[in-house]
Amino acid sequence: MKRIFSSFCIITAIALGGIVVFGQNYKIKQTTSMQGHEMSSTVFVKGSRKRTESGGMMGMGADVATIEQCDLKRTVQVNDKKKLYYIQPDATGETASSNTNATPSSSVTKPTKGGTVTVTSNIIDTGERKQMFGLTARHIKTSMSMKSSPDACSKMDMSMETDGWYVDLPLFSCPMPIPRNPYAGGQSQKAGCQDTYVTKSSGGGKLGFPIEMTMTMSSGGSDTAFSQTTSTVEFSKATLDDALFNVSADYKLAGSSQDLYGMPDMSQMMNGQGSSVSGSAGADPREPTNRTAAMKKPGVIRIGVLPPTNRNGDSISTTNMQVYLASQLTQGKVEGIAVGNEPAARAAGCDYLLTSDFSKLKQSTAGKIGGMFGGVTGAPTAGKYDAQIDYALVSLADGKKALISKASNKAETTVDRAAEAVLAMEAQAVIAAAK
Repeated sequence: MKRIFSSFCIITAIALGGIVVFGQNYKIKQTTSMQGHEMSSTVFVKGSRKRTESGGMMGMGADVATIEQCDLKRTVQVNDKKKLYYIQPDATGETASSNTNATPSSSVTKPTKGGTVTVTSNIIDTGERKQMFGLTARHIKTSMSMKSSPDACSKMDMSMETDGWYVDLPLFSCPMPIPRNPYAGGQSQKAGCQDTYVTKSSGGGKLGFPIEMTMTMSSGGSDTAFSQTTSTVEFSKATLDDALFNVSADYKLAGSSQDLYGMPDMSQMMNGQGSSVSGSAGADPREPTNRTAAMKKPGVIRIGVLPPTNRNGDSISTTNMQVYLASQLTQGKVEGIAVGNEPAARAAGCDYLLTSDFSKLKQSTAGKIGGMFGGVTGAPTAGKYDAQIDYALVSLADGKKALISKASNKAETTVDRAAEAVLAMEAQAVIAAAK
């Protein structure tokens, strides 16, 4: 009888264990709105790990999935098409190195030491609670600031505030994520270079899984703030394969996160924001993504933005600047959309095509000397940049140029901020001319 009872207990424990594991598997569909554009994503959570697959923003990033491995205190970005991955350790202690992998691929050169990125965060629990998808959600507000030393690989001078509702999922508990710009390039980040993150935190609240969240971010001391809102549209349990949350053995380690992205998919730009992975719970989450064309709304003026050229300036990411200019043009009844050429602009229903060229983007001699002294002393020193953008707005209806002009500016700043400053000036002039 004791043997029968023991067997019954073992079987019961296994069955209950299976229920617990299944209960820790979730499939969540969310939508994110930013600068007038929407992106759909599907999030898979299993135990202490989370995988996010999205349709990308303006056709970029759709092939890159993000895996948060809370148990290993790191985040992995994966491009299944390229069979590449990149690892970023979480900055959870007072100091954390950005070492990408203990056993890197032999094809990747040994990373060089960069500088220091100081991350200061604060989490506040407001005490408010409400029921969302059958779970008790907490109202949490957070703030974060990031500051890079002059010799840092990643130039991160920014601040961020979030206001959201979070729920507890069994075993899933990752630290406050450090925002990264996957499209940054040029001098913003150096491939094969590693920074050391110094983290400082305060506040008595804790995060969890965000059901609703609004994030506001400003960069480089700019008065311009970018807002992003995330909402959950579906929350269900699912059966998920462990392979979704790990990197395949035949994948190679990328030299930098930029290697995962490459150039934007122009067909996605023309078709707008696609939907996320579809299917019922338990279906293979790697099924092809279904995309629907984003029709231009009545009364909206759509401007196709070509990648800016840079014939006489310091190194920058023209792809990043193209996305920035398109976002600056998206105001009221005017919408900017990144395109690769005129046929792509016409196919996307654009009314105008915008060409831009950095005719000047240089650091002054005095700024270069100041930068040298700043590097020696360790003090954050910005260079004095002289930037000029020449641009032309062409009507696709009759081929006539609606605007030919230029914008220039001189300021103590970084090369990326100098470029963004004249692009913002360009955007305001173009909006006025388009209207």
